[in-house]
This record gives sequence, C-alpha cells and structure tokens, in this order.
Amino acid sequence: MTISSNHQEKVWRHFQNISPETFEGAMPRLDYIIKEISKRKHTPIPHVLNIGAGDGYLEETSKRHGWYSYSLDPDVDTVKKLNEKGIKGRIGYIEQIPFDDESFDFVVASEVLEHLKEGTRRKAIVEVLRVIVRGGWFLGTVPYCENLLLNQVVCPKCGEVFHRWGHEKSFDIEAIHKEFANLFEVVKVKRTAFVVFEGRSAAGKIKSFIRLSLAKLGSPIAMPNIYFAVRKPL
Repeated sequence: MTISSNHQEKVWRHFQNISPETFEGAMPRLDYIIKEISKRKHTPIPHVLNIGAGDGYLEETSKRHGWYSYSLDPDVDTVKKLNEKGIKGRIGYIEQIPFDDESFDFVVASEVLEHLKEGTRRKAIVEVLRVIVRGGWFLGTVPYCENLLLNQVVCPKCGEVFHRWGHEKSFDIEAIHKEFANLFEVVKVKRTAFVVFEGRSAAGKIKSFIRLSLAKLGSPIAMPNIYFAVRKPL
C-alpha cells in the first residue's frame, strides 16, 4: 500500500514547519550538490531551482553564493518563509513546474524522485527538461536499493499501511539510467554516502571513511544514496 499525495503533504508540512531540525542531516548531501553546481556552472550567476525546500538550506546557501535562488514546494508556509528571505519561492509540484521554458541553469531534486508514482515521475522529468536551458543540469539524489517494506508503518487509528516517508520507488543504478534515457545526457550516476570529514576527530574521520567505502560498495548498513548529474542536450 502507498501513502496518498495529500498525506505526504501533511507529513512534510509537519517536518518543515514544526520540526525543521529533521533536515540537519541533509546538510552534507546538499553541500555536495552546491559544490557540484560550483564546478559545473558556465555563468558567474547561475539560476538554480530547488525542488522540495525542506528547511531552505540549499536555497539560502545558493543565495549566499550570489546565485539566483529559486524554490518550488507545495507548502504555503514554507514558501512564504523563503520569500521573506529574498528567495523566489513558488507553490507547486515538480510534475507541473510553474516557470517558463529554459528558465534555469540547474534544477536540483534531492531525495524527491522516490516519492513519485511511475506516471507522475515521468511527467516530472519531462517538466524538469522543459525548464532547464540547453546544456543545463539536473542534479539530485535518491536512496540506493531501499527495501521499502522495512519502512512501512501502520496508522493506529485507521489501519492504513504506508511508507513512513512516502517513498514509492526503490532505485538501483540501472533504474536511474532508464529514468533519463532519450531525454538527458547522463554524465554521472554513482553510489555514495554524504559524509563529513572536516572538523571531525581522527576516530570520526575513520568512521566517515568506512561508511563512504561501504556505500560505494552498495552495503545497506552504510545507507547509500545514488547521486546523478544529467545534462540537457545542446
């Protein structure tokens, strides 16, 4: 059984507005994506759209870099907070992006695609292609080979069984390649973990190295992700 999109919005509205500290663990992952944008940008001030704001970390970091920072999120309160910080936030969904054709140099969807059903996911990827400039980039992450059953929970009131985070799809490397086939040029798809070395003790750095190594091998204990960087053809 799957969780409805309406229920997903309730889940994320709670975390984004009541428990934003939930997203602190995403910082290494988003910092990695920021570095990838810095490495791949071909204009001093790229236009960057982030899908799914979370606590707004990626948007605010982009703005501090002097980039044009945009956000798309279904939650009214989240978008309002970003707008108050000078970030161009819009209310909406990835499968129907409310921006013009070829508006962005980069679109980011980190831990987003796994939330979408098959047909919605295809519409979403086509929409991302539409709003990216030629030669622009779609960057993102998904969990690697997630066992969806392990994160199923049951509502004690109504008895509905659903994935606790609303995930609909488990991805391996081959599945990610298929998602972008005939639409984007696939530049990089890899297994990894987003770990921190800077500022950690020697023991902490060893733990980070071990987790990263295990993630690259696809070991479930390391909670690996797939990182993708695909480019719109010129």
